[in-house]
Amino acid sequence: MSEPAPTHPVLPVNPVLGDGRTTLRRLRVDDAVAFAALNRDPLNVTWTGSQADMSVRQAALMITGSIDSGWETGHYLRFAITEKLDGVDTLVGTLSLQEVFSTAGGGSASVGIKMLPSGRGTGCAPRAITLLCGFAFGNLGLEILHWRTTSGNEASSELARRTGFVHAARIPGYGRLAGRVADGELFYQGREQFQNDAAPAPEEPATLEPELPELPELLGRVAAAPILGAGTILLRPLTMADAPQLVENCRDAEAVRWTTVPLEYSMADAEHFINTLVPEGWQSGETLTFAAVDPVSDALLGVVDLQCKVPGVASVGINFGPHARGTGAAQAAVALLLDYAFDQLNLAYLHWHVLAPNWASRKLAWKLGFHFDGQIRGDYCDRGTPKDRWVLSLAAADERSPQEPWTGPDAINR
Repeated sequence: MSEPAPTHPVLPVNPVLGDGRTTLRRLRVDDAVAFAALNRDPLNVTWTGSQADMSVRQAALMITGSIDSGWETGHYLRFAITEKLDGVDTLVGTLSLQEVFSTAGGGSASVGIKMLPSGRGTGCAPRAITLLCGFAFGNLGLEILHWRTTSGNEASSELARRTGFVHAARIPGYGRLAGRVADGELFYQGREQFQNDAAPAPEEPATLEPELPELPELLGRVAAAPILGAGTILLRPLTMADAPQLVENCRDAEAVRWTTVPLEYSMADAEHFINTLVPEGWQSGETLTFAAVDPVSDALLGVVDLQCKVPGVASVGINFGPHARGTGAAQAAVALLLDYAFDQLNLAYLHWHVLAPNWASRKLAWKLGFHFDGQIRGDYCDRGTPKDRWVLSLAAADERSPQEPWTGPDAINR
């Protein structure tokens, strides 16, 4: 008697699964920044062999290459896991069905999961796996799912057990640990077992949007900042509607004195910055720029950025207009930026570079927990003239409040 021939399950173009809190959807190219951070995460590098130096462009190419191809063939179905953080749908991990083998009578697949720190310990992963199992058993008609993990990865093994998977065997050489072969653990869960556990199956997936465009257009879409919001401030992408206020902010005497904005800043400078430099920075992953705006009026207050020149590290850049200084807006905006850098991009350190003696900038960094590391003589190029630079730093585990006494002038506020 011959074995049933493999079949290809009929898949919607863009399936979306949700339970009201957690959502699974196809990865999009505008997920590239978070996807690169996910792969650079130390735990994912250790236990899954993720690429430790993945760039945003490499992430975009992977999403539009092998991941999209997996959906086309039906053999590798990788979802983005999203949750609402501060009211914004945010990618917190990925979840996949790998080696999908589908037959007329059923079939099998392996489950793979990677999480960002912002998604760990929140209950998001079990919810996502329940959604995936419902999709695999209900929509695809598979009979059994496998869960493979490396021996010693207790977090993965415990997650498998919590979501109904049963341990089958320890297999020598079945796992990987820090780039080396290691023993592995195999878990399994069957369709009947899942149904008996009364896990809620998701509704038939909806189709969101048409097929994705060609790669050049997709790579262009990487150049878009996510929207981050918390109370009194909102971080969003810059638009040309911000240009008049941006010009005013950059022509302010304090901006000219303490930053590297072009002199006699013009609308042409603003247009080039908004339409060329900012998108290029997001596409390369080297400079991630946000507009900081009033959440009610959407009026531009200032600009903040992360200058990511070294893996795992970034420098903070900031320029606020005089109308926003002394209001607490800059501190709120940078606090959001720090959360994004550490929780979403999984950076290890942030640096704050100051042209001495810009006490207002240094005090803002101090309020947010940055430690003053020292003064480097002649290290700052101030429009062609060497000046001293102050350097401050903040680690991911550091408190986000002053960690040492303020040693500068008292009458400094920002």
